[in-house]
Amino acid sequence: MRLQFLFLILTVGLLVGCKKDPPPYSPPDGSYGLIYNKIFTKTCALSACHNGEQGAAYPNLDGATAYGAIVNGAVQNSQARNSGLTLVKPADPAKSFLYQKMIFDSTAYAFGSAMPAGGLSISRDPIAFVRAWIAAGAPETGHVADRNLIE
Repeated sequence: MRLQFLFLILTVGLLVGCKKDPPPYSPPDGSYGLIYNKIFTKTCALSACHNGEQGAAYPNLDGATAYGAIVNGAVQNSQARNSGLTLVKPADPAKSFLYQKMIFDSTAYAFGSAMPAGGLSISRDPIAFVRAWIAAGAPETGHVADRNLIE
């Protein structure tokens, strides 16, 4: 009986002590989810970029905190902040630093460097999709931009 009790205590201790990795993040269905899956995970949330390891200077675009980090998020670049930009300003692509970084060569808000970095690029249609999403209020759920632009 004592041996069974000891075995039970050890088994429970091992089960409680085992740490499982959380399941991979799956964004909500909608335009933001497509941006997350097609742009952020492929070009932004890479090692040494926006993966949460760079601190406040680079918003974390990897995982469940990405949406909250960018929508109405503070810009760290002082020139952009002084120009009234936020990371994503719902309904205002012109004042959204994320969008301005994507159209870097054709904007008056060319602060810092173009994104994505490292020779990666985003074509015109996905950029138009991001613009439409922001213009529609940058909702976390729901389809508000033409999916054909990004799929």
